[in-house]
Amino acid sequence: MIYKKISGFAFAFAFLMAIVLFTGYGREFIPIYIAKILFLIFGAIAFILNLVSFKSGKHEKTFNLFYWIGSIVLFIGLSFKILHWPFSILILLIGGRILGISFLLPNKTKKVKKDSELLDDF
Repeated sequence: MIYKKISGFAFAFAFLMAIVLFTGYGREFIPIYIAKILFLIFGAIAFILNLVSFKSGKHEKTFNLFYWIGSIVLFIGLSFKILHWPFSILILLIGGRILGISFLLPNKTKKVKKDSELLDDF
């Protein structure tokens, strides 16, 4: 699917901009204010396209809910941190905890076998 490929590219580019912002590598090639803008734009594109192309039948609904809420709160926290707005650490901690809770929840749906498929197991 084309959305997944574009989303992956946008996420990789946003990750590179996060490396520039948080570690300082590449600051001689790209100014910080440009890296901030690119991180916000490509990160938002990656999240939106990932939400649009996400298949809900593959995972549990509670896992999906906690995972996406945690991811969105983490992205907002990183945006606050980059823009030097207050409460960025608190938002990052809340997003990390929500995301951590999602990994403790069962993430695979249980398939119910039909009666005709039960005979195939023998």
